[in-house]
Amino acid sequence: MYLTNGQSMAIHCTHISHDQIEVEAPYGLQGSKKVKLELHGNNDGKQQLIKAICTPSADILNEHDQHYIKLNFGTISQKERDFIDEFVKAHS
Repeated sequence: MYLTNGQSMAIHCTHISHDQIEVEAPYGLQGSKKVKLELHGNNDGKQQLIKAICTPSADILNEHDQHYIKLNFGTISQKERDFIDEFVKAHS
C-alpha cells in the first residue's frame, strides 16, 4: 500500500468485497486521503495483481498493535473487480 506522503508498507488482507477491502498494516494512514493499493490475489489457481486507488474510511489500532484499515475502492479495473467477485463467491 502506498500513502500520499511517499511511504509504502506491506499489508495483510482480512476481508474483501465488491466495494471495499479491510487490511492490517504495521502503520497508520498518516493523513492520507487516498492510497494506492497493490495486492496479489489468488483464487483456485488463478492469480491477479489488484491495483486500485482507494479512499480510507477507518484506521484503528487493534489488539495486535497493527492498524486495521478499511478502504473503499475508487479507481479499479473491471477485470480486477470481476476477480474479486469470483473470489467472494467462491468463499461465501
